[in-house]
Amino acid sequence: MKARLAVIASLAVLMTACSSAPEQSSGPAFVGVGSVDYDSLYHYGYNTGCRSAGYLKQNPGADTLEGMKDMVLDGLTEFDKGWDAGTQACQDGVSRSMYTVKASG
Repeated sequence: MKARLAVIASLAVLMTACSSAPEQSSGPAFVGVGSVDYDSLYHYGYNTGCRSAGYLKQNPGADTLEGMKDMVLDGLTEFDKGWDAGTQACQDGVSRSMYTVKASG
């Protein structure tokens, strides 16, 4: 009886240890953004520009694109570059990420 209990306890410990092991994958995933380094102002500009362009496409006449721009950040080079890229990428109302996700391996 003690041997049977020891086997059951060992199996329970083994199953718990295996279930908490990190998942193995075929290779690490990475996010590529091309060869350009983007900072957070560019990201914020892109995201808000894309959302604003999409909103205007769905609600024509609601506001102007320039009226939706963050006036505090307007004029900062990286924010403006991101804003321009985001409004251009999403002008048809479809939200597009600036990232391309690829799996390496």
